Amino acid sequence: MMRLVVISGSEPTRREVVAQLTELFGGSVVMDSCTGPEGLAEPIHNALVLVTSHWTYRECKQFIGASCKVVVAERTLNFAHLDKLYSIPEGSNLLIVNDARQTTEEVIELLKTIGFTNYRFVPYHPGCAPVQVPIDYVITPGETSLVPMPYPRVIDIGPRILDIASIIEVVKMLQMEEKDINKKISHISAKYLSKIISLGKEIQGKNKNLNSLNSFLLEIINLVNDGIVVYDAKGVVGLINRIAMKILDLTNESNIIIQSEISNKNLHHFLVHADLENHILHLDSATYLLSKREIGMTGHFLLTIKNMRERINMENRLRSELKKQGYRAKYQFSDIIYGSKVLGDLITKSKKLAESEFNILIYGESGTGKEIFAGAIHNASLRKNGPFFAVNFSSLPDDLIESELFGYEEGAFTGAKKGGKVGLFELANQGTLFLDEIGDTSLKIQSRLLRVLQEREILKVGGTKNIPVDVRIIAATNKNLMEVMKQGRFREDLYYRIKKLYFQIPPLRQRREDILPLFKHFLVQKNGFMIPVAEEVKQLLRDYDWPGNVRELENAVEYILSLSAGDVIETSMLPEDMLGMATVPRAVPDGLVLFLLQNINRFNAEQVLVGRKKLSLLSQDSPFVLSEQQLRKVLGDLAARGLVQMGRGRVGVRLTGPGRAYLEQGNG
Repeated sequence: MMRLVVISGSEPTRREVVAQLTELFGGSVVMDSCTGPEGLAEPIHNALVLVTSHWTYRECKQFIGASCKVVVAERTLNFAHLDKLYSIPEGSNLLIVNDARQTTEEVIELLKTIGFTNYRFVPYHPGCAPVQVPIDYVITPGETSLVPMPYPRVIDIGPRILDIASIIEVVKMLQMEEKDINKKISHISAKYLSKIISLGKEIQGKNKNLNSLNSFLLEIINLVNDGIVVYDAKGVVGLINRIAMKILDLTNESNIIIQSEISNKNLHHFLVHADLENHILHLDSATYLLSKREIGMTGHFLLTIKNMRERINMENRLRSELKKQGYRAKYQFSDIIYGSKVLGDLITKSKKLAESEFNILIYGESGTGKEIFAGAIHNASLRKNGPFFAVNFSSLPDDLIESELFGYEEGAFTGAKKGGKVGLFELANQGTLFLDEIGDTSLKIQSRLLRVLQEREILKVGGTKNIPVDVRIIAATNKNLMEVMKQGRFREDLYYRIKKLYFQIPPLRQRREDILPLFKHFLVQKNGFMIPVAEEVKQLLRDYDWPGNVRELENAVEYILSLSAGDVIETSMLPEDMLGMATVPRAVPDGLVLFLLQNINRFNAEQVLVGRKKLSLLSQDSPFVLSEQQLRKVLGDLAARGLVQMGRGRVGVRLTGPGRAYLEQGNG
């Protein structure tokens, strides 16, 4: 039996034809393949050469030796992909894309042969003139890379396959015995026809399922409380539900043409001529909200008709339900537990800020109580009788944040609720919306937030109507927004919109006077009564840095209560990380020692008193940010090493001889 060599004009065609021949012949034929003349390293001899088109044969003829037999194949469309074409409306402009003029024309003729006659075909192949007419759909047999521009609707029907005549010709030329040829032809014909019949049944099954699905969807839209109408630019109605039939006073569901069936002039003008927008219409003593939107780029429109009275009743029920559920801020300023002056001053400042209507930005590490301050500000503001909602940007994906904040219209996306969804901006109207961890939000959501702050109105996902809202924004972040803005991850215009007023909640390690009052508060809150605390435990609580802030302190109380068995809270009941701090002494870093000694020496030389407060202020602009309480311990360590002398009263801190020697050496 002769060797079979397949030469195709493109790689997709080569793969498809080889797969077809392999399925038909199995392993009974030795087969090689290549794409175009560039795939031929040397001439072909003593083989049966199957070329997939006359155009390819002309290009490769010089590489085919005289000892070869040649079959220039006729090819047909791959029936497995033809169901993709059935939904194309008649009269559409179809751009047919292939690798050469001849093969493109062959595809057009094949499409006409199988019934696609009421269409305008526009051929396109490499080297032809640019497309000058509007295109509705692009059809290509596996050559999507040749499509000249990013059209929205491209249908790949797969590379063409060999027709039965070409396959039989190949069998006859493989130098087989006559009886084997007849047997092989009979076998291959049966397999080929079986494949066609199988594909036909598959397409029939798909059509049956499609008809069932259409009936199912029609039944669903008939259960919707709103009127639904789908029509094209010529006013021909393709789909209408029973509610719309009743509202528009129509009696026949088929062959509805807006120009002749709709008598109301205002409605007729809105449907045919008006831009995409919402429209109020009065019909038979009822008021309706009409919304029109274009369905993709299909040239069709979707009209929804909502009864305004039902919509208003629904919103009233929603607001009544919200009041029952108590969407209110939980905290007052009186709920904030503290013992430090810095937090007392911050509460006084926050009360003043609450009296204004400006947006507020709260800085603070995780666990410092940003939401508590936000709720307290709301309850101290003029909006205290309005709703309070909170959303955390760090825990939600973009698409969910968008629908939660702005809501969505019915049908805006797959899985959208019937009747759509009201977003938090609408629910928080005349109240406050707390946007936590705003530094984690994407630029897309930032853009939408900016529009709300500028225009005081929102647009629902999938909506066409702007909805006015009156909401005060309190935002919070644990990030340096200025730095994030410089990195291009936060909009500058949004930054200055939300930072009308701002303040920072200091971490717990910078207000150590609050630690014991908070510890006792959580102890009573979670246990019901106070338990005595050993002095060494109190000292450990004060000395620990609390990287998780108030939230970590609350967790520590729960940990202690779970281990408590006696009448006194002992050191052994503390969490392991705190015990680790107690058993492993923390040396003062050399860099911090030099920083403090240099500044103390400078003030001593200028005969200026220096103490913990002044050194704490200086540390804020250094790599070592220290509170006065932290400096008490650090300076105590330096005094114990003989590097400084700490006087009482208004004497301040002074450098000792060993301290000056340490500076001169410049090491630790």
